[in-house]
Amino acid sequence: MPERDRDAMGMVFDIQGYSIHDGPGIRTTVFLKGCPLRCDWCQNPESQSTRPERLAEADGGVRTVGRRMTAGEVFDEVAKDAVFYRGSGGGVTLSGGEPLAQPEFAGAILRLCREAGFHTAVDTSGHAPWRLAAPVFELCDLVLFDLKQLDTGRHRAATGVGNRTLLQNLRRLRDLDVQLWIRVPVVPGWNDDDSSLAAVTELVRSELELATPVFLLPYHPYGEGKYEALGRIPGRIAAPSAERMAAIAGRLTAAGLTVQVGG
Repeated sequence: MPERDRDAMGMVFDIQGYSIHDGPGIRTTVFLKGCPLRCDWCQNPESQSTRPERLAEADGGVRTVGRRMTAGEVFDEVAKDAVFYRGSGGGVTLSGGEPLAQPEFAGAILRLCREAGFHTAVDTSGHAPWRLAAPVFELCDLVLFDLKQLDTGRHRAATGVGNRTLLQNLRRLRDLDVQLWIRVPVVPGWNDDDSSLAAVTELVRSELELATPVFLLPYHPYGEGKYEALGRIPGRIAAPSAERMAAIAGRLTAAGLTVQVGG
């Protein structure tokens, strides 16, 4: 199985070392290319397509984003930072894009990491058939689950897909021996209103453990330049103020949730 895993092939668009925001400790985050969602606020639009793309650089050059790699090549790259994982309680996180869009490739990387004793995590929207998602989740020590909008109509309008599948998967995750963190990208005009925040509170209180950490991730427009580099028109969304983020965190904390801004 190890050699078969090493030969599994997939599409990667970045590998970022010394990451401290995608799980505990010092981590390496592997960004897999391809995502079934088209979020209006996506900060990594170069992650959406499953194919390599050419980005225009500010200096007039062109950069290709996305390359085919084997799981063994990815593992060899992340293993270079093993000393940092062991010293900090960190590990490897698969992000994207959407890791569940490449379930066999993601599973192969995770198995190689677990065999090496690395802590494993996946950052996911949860939008995939359970038969594909479950084998990936079962290889994780931690799942970072993004909740974007709990109203299905508004979710579809903002991302291009409904949220029924991902919510079903979130509920099924409770039956797996996997740590769960909820991450909410706070996007002004999309999910920072009273009804959206109340829905998140009710979901955590009624269907998850109150101790489940909820990380509020403020939208930042730094990804707008990437749209222009891809020849696409970016959405224009203002970042929430620090005061607004503190107010939202205070509201959810007062409702009994375990909340952190950022992370």
